[in-house]
Amino acid sequence: MEKKYKNIDFKKIEEMVEDDMVFRNQLLDAIQVAVEELRTAYIRGIEEESLPTIKQARHKIKPTLGLFDLEKLAVIIGNGKRLMLEKGFADGIETHKNEFLEATNDVLEEVKAYR
Repeated sequence: MEKKYKNIDFKKIEEMVEDDMVFRNQLLDAIQVAVEELRTAYIRGIEEESLPTIKQARHKIKPTLGLFDLEKLAVIIGNGKRLMLEKGFADGIETHKNEFLEATNDVLEEVKAYR
């Protein structure tokens, strides 16, 4: 049975903002921008078969993944890293791309709904 990972930990956001709604919205904006930028760069990297582009996108999002506990996205990115290092852009890359897009969409939808 596959482990169920959460998309984002909103409790961490609430602990950080201490009822400051302006700061809360700024954090949500930052998460949204980071995930959108990741999605754009990561998909471009897959389409161009560019490991450096994907690596740069992974490193840029890393603090956001940890700070807001974006477990599902972090796991999918880690699985993609292993896949691309072991098999390149052949076997399984389309499945990975679809899982990645679904995970980023889920995070963005949850941020939107949380507002």
